[in-house]
Amino acid sequence: MELGSLKVSDIGLGAWQAGGRAWTVDKSELLKAYRRAFELGINFVDTAEIYGWGESERFVGEAVRGYDVVVATKVAGFHWGRVEKSAKASLARLGRIDLLQLHWPPPVYVPLCRVVRELERLKEAGLTSEIGVSNFDARLLRRASECLKRHEIVSDQIEYNPLNRAADAEEFRKTAEELEVKIIAWSPLAKGAALGKWGPDRARSMDPAFKKASTEAGRRVVEAVKAVAQRRGVSPAAVVLAWLRHRGVLPIPGVKNAVQAEDVAGALRLQLPEDDLRLLDEATAPFVAGRVGMGGIRYVPGFLQKLALKLYPV
Repeated sequence: MELGSLKVSDIGLGAWQAGGRAWTVDKSELLKAYRRAFELGINFVDTAEIYGWGESERFVGEAVRGYDVVVATKVAGFHWGRVEKSAKASLARLGRIDLLQLHWPPPVYVPLCRVVRELERLKEAGLTSEIGVSNFDARLLRRASECLKRHEIVSDQIEYNPLNRAADAEEFRKTAEELEVKIIAWSPLAKGAALGKWGPDRARSMDPAFKKASTEAGRRVVEAVKAVAQRRGVSPAAVVLAWLRHRGVLPIPGVKNAVQAEDVAGALRLQLPEDDLRLLDEATAPFVAGRVGMGGIRYVPGFLQKLALKLYPV
């Protein structure tokens, strides 16, 4: 897949787990997992400054050393007034930034163009190769694109998984295609809910995906994923990732160990036949409804957003 000038594997890694607050993780096993994934062809890693308040970025900076990997990170939405300062701090932790994104839209009282043009300025200054956004709906994505003078937004990172297909709604899809913006799918496995997996991590307890998975429609999704996995002799995670890849998005699952890394890499080569794809499309169809992005957070003042994440770190 191409993100502007960046050529990346069709599946990447999401490094939220490396922040170590909302997840229970063995960092030594995590490092092995990342390097195993790189050896098997994964060459894209996404992190953010708020994941452990820099801890994830430091981990990623160490993990990618010696590997040809595209590194993406995100500036917090409440740092709309200090994008350059935040990005430079991220750069110091990571060693390089290939894709710089705004993690969520700035508060409603902030001119969106001011923030997006700051990303553009940093690209021109050579701090990053490409720029993107995250958790922007169709309207905000179009507005952000119109703000730019010389460069383009290459990606919009949003939640996209079998239990949340809001991005497949016509307005968002048409807007992304028209603007040639690629979709990066965070939480592509719904933190395990789409696989019928549950766990003690705080990140899971906060996610409504597990409530969805308990409904009749949700159980049909889990059953469909497991049926395809059994029929093809692969893991349920590989099935979901291959299905998302087929839909033209870039999924960035988290991994905790080398076995999970091998599942993720295996999905790069998994080609699902039409009958399996149709089964998954039909099972997940009830979850096309819903909202894309985090538009509601725009009505929360930036200082309150930051305070909340200080009290409940991720």
